[in-house]
Amino acid sequence: MSELRNAQWVLNALENGTSSAADIYKTASTLDPVCIHFIFRYMREKFSPDHPAAAGVQERMVHLTSTYDDLVKISKKGEKDPIREWFDDTYRVRDYLSKPEELLGMIVEKIEG
Repeated sequence: MSELRNAQWVLNALENGTSSAADIYKTASTLDPVCIHFIFRYMREKFSPDHPAAAGVQERMVHLTSTYDDLVKISKKGEKDPIREWFDDTYRVRDYLSKPEELLGMIVEKIEG
């Protein structure tokens, strides 16, 4: 699978609860740290405590990151990447909450470019 397809799969699996933490980790661990950072950031921003689906998503995120704590380290590495700085200078994640495919597509294009 491509980076974009894997990133979209991880985001959807976390959002919809369609896969186990082990399966999500297996795919997420292949992603660039910048992708991991933006997937986690998207999830935090979209599923704030007042969102109706927040409890389930937050539970999945906590389970994933506490079971596979290296994902937190990988995400922090992505947070320090110049691509994150580039994104923050121009865009806001909240502008992509209804179009995560576009967000991930832009990030992957920047990584691969």
